[in-house]
Amino acid sequence: MRPSRCNIVALFLALIAIPGPVALADGTIVVAAHETKVNVSPRSADLELVNLPPLEFALRAAIQCQGDPVSVTLSIADTYETISGEALAGARAAETTLRVPPSQLALAANSRFCIADDPESARELLVRGFATAHASLRCASGENASAHFASAPLQVRLSCEQEAENDDQAPPDSSEPR
Repeated sequence: MRPSRCNIVALFLALIAIPGPVALADGTIVVAAHETKVNVSPRSADLELVNLPPLEFALRAAIQCQGDPVSVTLSIADTYETISGEALAGARAAETTLRVPPSQLALAANSRFCIADDPESARELLVRGFATAHASLRCASGENASAHFASAPLQVRLSCEQEAENDDQAPPDSSEPR
């Protein structure tokens, strides 16, 4: 055997020969989110990017610990919420809504979506994989602890706000009585 292989085998044997609790508490987490819908303002034709408002994502994480859940953290970009073990006692899921500011998200670009004064531009756009939701679960069972992770792509449906057609704002016809 070459010396490098001996070193790897020796490290592996040392790890399995360590006395005491080596196995970690087991658990699982799965995260999911509904499609998020948001209205955006029409943009001028010379702009390629759509300005986004803050987006709200409703997240749900199904959890399972062998032992007790210590915490669940749900995050999108730099926005996160941690739910404590006390709030998770006896629960099989954790839910929250995260409000993510547009500065933490990529801008949506589409050359034919939501252009002001262009009736031919698309009024709705579905963006799959727009952002990613991340979830982490910490479990404890006696002296053993473990951490489990999951992620899921998020979908956003952008709807172009209708431009106001103010026919009732037209100047009154002088022949009509007031």
